[in-house]
Amino acid sequence: MDHPVVSAVREFVDSEVRPVAAALEHEDAYPHDLVARMRELGLFGALVPAAYGGLGLDVRTYARVIEELCRGWMSLAGVINSHTMAALIVLNHGTDAQRERFLPRFARGQARGGLALTEPHAGTDVQAIRTVAARRGDDYLITGTKLFITNAREGNTLALLALTDPKAEPRHRGMSCFIVEKGHPGFRVAKSIAKLGYKGVDTAELIFDECVVPAANLVGGIEGRGFKHVMSGLEAGRINIAARAVGVAQAAYDDTLAHLGGIGAEPPPAIADMAAKLRAARLLTWWAAAMKDGGERCDLEAGMAKLFASESAQEVAVEALRLHAGAGALSALNVERYYRDTPLMIIGEGTNEIQRTIIARSLLERYGERFGALTSREGESEDVRQMVLAARQFVDKHVVPAARDLDIAHAHPAGLVAGLAELGILGALVEPRYGGLGLDWRTAAIIVEEIARGSATLAAIVVAQLTATHAIGRAGTAEQRERLLPPMTRGEILGAVAFAGGIRATRAGEDWILEGETAPVDHAAHALVVAVEAASPDGAVWLLVGPATPGVRVDPPVATLGLRGLDACRIHFDGCRIPSRDLLGGVVGRSREILAPARLGVAATGVGLAQAAFEAALRYSQQRTTFGKPIAQHQAIQLALAGMATRLTAARLLVYDAAADLDDTKLLIAKVYASEVAYEVTLDSMRVHGGYGYTSEFPVERYYRDAGHLASSPTTNAADRAELARRLSAAAR
Repeated sequence: MDHPVVSAVREFVDSEVRPVAAALEHEDAYPHDLVARMRELGLFGALVPAAYGGLGLDVRTYARVIEELCRGWMSLAGVINSHTMAALIVLNHGTDAQRERFLPRFARGQARGGLALTEPHAGTDVQAIRTVAARRGDDYLITGTKLFITNAREGNTLALLALTDPKAEPRHRGMSCFIVEKGHPGFRVAKSIAKLGYKGVDTAELIFDECVVPAANLVGGIEGRGFKHVMSGLEAGRINIAARAVGVAQAAYDDTLAHLGGIGAEPPPAIADMAAKLRAARLLTWWAAAMKDGGERCDLEAGMAKLFASESAQEVAVEALRLHAGAGALSALNVERYYRDTPLMIIGEGTNEIQRTIIARSLLERYGERFGALTSREGESEDVRQMVLAARQFVDKHVVPAARDLDIAHAHPAGLVAGLAELGILGALVEPRYGGLGLDWRTAAIIVEEIARGSATLAAIVVAQLTATHAIGRAGTAEQRERLLPPMTRGEILGAVAFAGGIRATRAGEDWILEGETAPVDHAAHALVVAVEAASPDGAVWLLVGPATPGVRVDPPVATLGLRGLDACRIHFDGCRIPSRDLLGGVVGRSREILAPARLGVAATGVGLAQAAFEAALRYSQQRTTFGKPIAQHQAIQLALAGMATRLTAARLLVYDAAADLDDTKLLIAKVYASEVAYEVTLDSMRVHGGYGYTSEFPVERYYRDAGHLASSPTTNAADRAELARRLSAAAR
């Protein structure tokens, strides 16, 4: 349920912002009336505690507010963002007197804040600033120039970073932060700056010519701490930028769906990719915001959210322009504005190129040789953590050492399957009364991810088993559950699933007759029960078939690019008679109970495979030296590592999101995105490894081969994109 402030802002945007945004933007006119309404809504005090007159929102709710504002007009968020960062600097680092003096004024919007960091020669590299603050009695004299400052003309209370000790080494130890107010002598606005987009909000150059600022305005009252002050503010600033990007991307996506619906066009698959990027960007933003709320260090997370969301917004805006065809470039539509606005997020609060470098350095500093999901497991219950830990230990001790030899030999991992059965993992989703663990799908997805980190083949076997047991447990008859689930949980019966592949089913009294041939079915060579989808005059039916049934012929395993040892086989049905007791659930039409968990399992496998490839690249980059230093210190490698980690984390969040309720749309998004990320990250890992990554001496080439299977299982990504586009288009009507 939405926070009341979020609902109020959404209504404000729909009723007051969207009707006037285009006119104000084209005139490059400051939105005085809209800003006044934002003050009435209390948005200038969004993160200011109630004790100082603010709303006291958590950062996640604040991010959602920014999202909504940018869905209407991104420039409004600019008015709030710099102001909020200035307020946070005072809140978190100011003296008690400074908090009492400034925070109530910030909360009311009486003091309109900004952040004065950038200089003509110092952008993302804040330590390169040259503005100097020299102490003179009870004042400081500030001299220098600040550029690209939001709220510079309309604002009146800026948080400014300056050098109080220009000789300090490292330079950041000589930096201090000041609250500079309009009216201080020597402070003037030199000129406003024309921009590609982001219009209506003032962006200007500021000149400080021995500007007199009282020493009481030195944040915290101690020199040399300003760099840390502004950096902590930038965490919230980067979350703000990410939320802005999500809001603009949402607007571009919504407008595109409306346009295509208006002209009666068939929704193209590109809609699916737009939705996936938008959903992943939103989840990353909320994830970083939640860490900020929890008081955790989140420089890495905020950077990843900003990087991913801004790049995604750019891509969504460009696709929206393309899908509008010639109309997209018309100023009468909002789409061209989104196209102009989105590059700002790629640049703002640190360019994405530098952001990638910072992310890579954080990865090396915080993780190094200690691997695991970048998302924390601390929020999980003790039982879940212990189960996941048991899976991880099994993978590290038994799976990883054996995976290479099994792959080379194309051998089925029977011993490892038996080991997973002993842990209860083959019955992870089965109710305890049938001998299972009764885990939820999110926990099961985490376990599949861990297994895939060691062997994608083993993960595929587990997914087939979990899909079959889930279908029987959820949709099967009482007799089917009693007969099949206990031995399947113990690993005595292994399962497989044969999705639509030209199998026909006709009734013959109480029985069913199957005819046709399947596509290769994962793990069919070892399955004692196969859930087979067939077309009948009454619709799709699912039948539980044993390979020894008369009329059933299982071919030898097909040779495959990856997932060696999975032993996929074609299954032929030649007048095969199946008794009605083996009709899943005793009724026609049970496709969702099969497809949903299968798609989630493939998505989780993709995440685990990408995690393994990323860990290999991170480890190798620290061990391999070139030109006298580890390749992890080369910028090109850092950019690659940052991109890999960010996309991997986005995929993981999509999988966990889909696992929460097995919503079909979320599942399609997670499956398509995670399977594509598995391919991309494994290829990037191979690039990091260079020639070694192409050899079977290293596991990377295996990861790359295995990833190729995921885009066509259980259904192809092309078909999934088409289905997702149709679902999204129908939901928008």
